[in-house]
Amino acid sequence: MTTRRFALAALTTVALVTVAVAGGQTFHVNDPAGRNVVTFTSEAPLEDIVGTTNQITGWVEFDPMNPDNGGKAMLSVPVASLDTGIPLRDEHLRSAAWLNAEANPEIQLNVVEIKDVEKVKSGDGFHTFDVTVAADFMLNGKTKRMEVPGRVTYLAESDQTKALMPGDLLAVRAEFPVTLADFGVTGPEGKEIVGSKVGETVTVDVSFRATNAEG
Repeated sequence: MTTRRFALAALTTVALVTVAVAGGQTFHVNDPAGRNVVTFTSEAPLEDIVGTTNQITGWVEFDPMNPDNGGKAMLSVPVASLDTGIPLRDEHLRSAAWLNAEANPEIQLNVVEIKDVEKVKSGDGFHTFDVTVAADFMLNGKTKRMEVPGRVTYLAESDQTKALMPGDLLAVRAEFPVTLADFGVTGPEGKEIVGSKVGETVTVDVSFRATNAEG
């Protein structure tokens, strides 16, 4: 019995150390006020398109006190939530010829590593870092590994932050290009819309705040 208790205690200690080293804090991405936003921009000779969604969910593991430990994250948005300002165009966007929302309802960014962390600013209750993330971007049922530069700001809970949401906050901003052909997005067969009315590469801008408060 003594040996068993010792083994369980040792395993518990190892588990706690692993969490402290690898996990840091978990920040939850789910703002019911809809202030988090993903913007995508397509520039083409015949038409420029700007679309948005505020339906971002997910989490970020990051330790602002020990940023060199890196971290992980997962972000998800529903294809059905993408809004370009024209309902008929949104309907086309969700169709099988484009993003095929029925078969692939979610767009995801799975961050497997947060690296190259550099503190760029620090003050009373906040720290700002420039980072690079290695992430798997999933769109239209296909996945591609990419490296994305971003900026992360940790904000300790204060009267000002509590006006947004409870808990310590993590404000994240990142921008990256998505080449449609990499994800099998070609538009209706024979119409050659990609390249003329839709850009071959779309710029994605992600901006969100996450909280370490539970619930």
